[in-house]
Parts: sequence; structure tokens; C-alpha cells
Amino acid sequence: MIVAIGRELGSGGREVGELIAERLGVELLDKQIVDLVAARLGAPASYVEAHDEHVEGFVDRLFRVITSAYPEAYAAEGIPDWSEERLVELTGSIIKEHAATHSLVVIGRGAPLLLRDRRDAVRAFITAPFDVRVQRVQARTGCALDFAAREVKKSDQHRLAYMRQHYNVDWRDPGLYDIVLNTEHLSPEAAAEMIIAAGNRLPVASR
Repeated sequence: MIVAIGRELGSGGREVGELIAERLGVELLDKQIVDLVAARLGAPASYVEAHDEHVEGFVDRLFRVITSAYPEAYAAEGIPDWSEERLVELTGSIIKEHAATHSLVVIGRGAPLLLRDRRDAVRAFITAPFDVRVQRVQARTGCALDFAAREVKKSDQHRLAYMRQHYNVDWRDPGLYDIVLNTEHLSPEAAAEMIIAAGNRLPVASR
């Protein structure tokens, strides 16, 4: 079984994914993707993490434009391609490679879109009301409530922009998923059980 999860910050999506991976005894790809991409790219994990599910910033974009316009000036230096496009490409390749060989749970990084043609993949979206998500982030981090609200808004904006830029979709569109769960009154355990039950009813893989 392949489980591809889209989620909002504070919705509990990561916890749900971890529970599913644990109960199924399968690989989990979440933060692990950062190390895998960094190793393949030859970049520091901190750099990949800073750009994970984020659209390209002005400085990064400027550097990319300059190096593409004057490649001869940088060829001798052997500067590697650490562009956002390359990060997204590698992330997608790693997710597809792992999904091609064994069961796993993937959280975010466009996985529900990348695996949309897999008949053995259940695509789930985990959501919750904004105020609920803010309160959860505040409780988890101990930060001020207004700071938590800004972090949730910023995360939503980044993920929306990331999915629009690289997949041309609205990441919250329910039509992209097989199951959408609101965790305001639903425990992570219950959400995990529902997703597993949906996955168990999928047809045999057609790769």
C-alpha cells in the first residue's frame, strides 16, 4: 500500500502519517526526504531543508538567472545546480523510486500528485479549522498565539505557492484526494485507521 498525504500545518498530518507507517510497518518519507535529496544533490541538508516545500526566493532566483545567462563564467568553478527546480525534480524522483519498490507513506512534497496514476496509492488530505491549527502550533511550540497564527499563515502560503508553481493545482482542492479528513474532532489514531481502511479497499497495483 502507498499512502500519499497532503496536510496543513497544525492539522496533525505528520502524526497521522507516522501512525500509518508504524501500523503498516512500512517506510515513512517525510523529513527523511531532506537527507536523501541532500545526499544526491551534494548539498548541505540545512540548505535543502530551508527550501523544502518553499518557492524560490529573490536571491536564489537572481543567482539562477545570472548563472544561466553567463554559464561560461561559472563552468570553471563547477558550481552545482542547487536550484529550486532541481530540488523539486530530485524530490519527485526519490518519491517515485521508493514507491516503485515497496509500500510506504509519503507526507507532502506533492506526493498525491506525483503518485496520482498509482492505483495502489491512497491520497489523503488532512485539514482542520485555522483557529484549531493555530492553537495546536502554540501548544506544541510554546510560542505566543499571534506568532503561531503568523507561522500557520506563512506555511499555508508557501505550500499553496509551491503546489501552484510546480504542479499547477490548488493544494487544498478536494478533487486531488481520495479522502479528506477534518481533525478538529477526529483523533490522529482515528484518522490513521480511516486512511488505512480506504487503502485496503484499493485495487491491486497496476504499475
